[in-house]
Amino acid sequence: MMKQLPLVIFLVIFSSIKAQENIDSLYTKLNPIIFGDFSLGYSNGFVKGFTVGGSVNYQKKNNLFTFRTLQVINIKKIDFFLIFPYNIESETMTEYSLLYGKRYIEEGFSYYFSGGISFATYDKNFENDNLALNYFGFLVEVGISWFKNKKRRFRVLYGLIPVGKPTSFGRSIGFKLHANIAKRSYVGLGLTFGLGWHKIYNDEE
Repeated sequence: MMKQLPLVIFLVIFSSIKAQENIDSLYTKLNPIIFGDFSLGYSNGFVKGFTVGGSVNYQKKNNLFTFRTLQVINIKKIDFFLIFPYNIESETMTEYSLLYGKRYIEEGFSYYFSGGISFATYDKNFENDNLALNYFGFLVEVGISWFKNKKRRFRVLYGLIPVGKPTSFGRSIGFKLHANIAKRSYVGLGLTFGLGWHKIYNDEE
């Protein structure tokens, strides 16, 4: 029995390695498409101004599910004491949205079309004109993005230094056009920066 023990240990270790390889292979084939993005842009409509937003996205086959938040800021006037602002007149629109759409991937490029519902809060803070209201809307959005086509090492410090092993986790850059049909409608264009798993990677590069 003791003479057979090394063989048993070898078989257990070999089986464990093969099982891990199979799990890794399965994970590689089935890695989920999950990514977030951050956007900067400009919106025009009821509120005109600088726009900042973020979203979390999950894709199953060609079906894209998105939760997004966005804020449009229009600063009318700022009074300063020396270098310190003390009176700011502005209007802001803050929006929370759930969207469903279709996203199509072609190697290192994707495009999508989405629609959904939004809940927005509008605040106006002027000296003699203050207003706050909430409303729902119907949101439409289209966008494109570019990302790595094959697994590569993740890079830090603005993409200068590669770290770790080749991975499916990576960055993306793109554009999105969005509009909200509501009591306070608008249309906007933004530049997006993404991070996550943007496609299913089957290669081992």
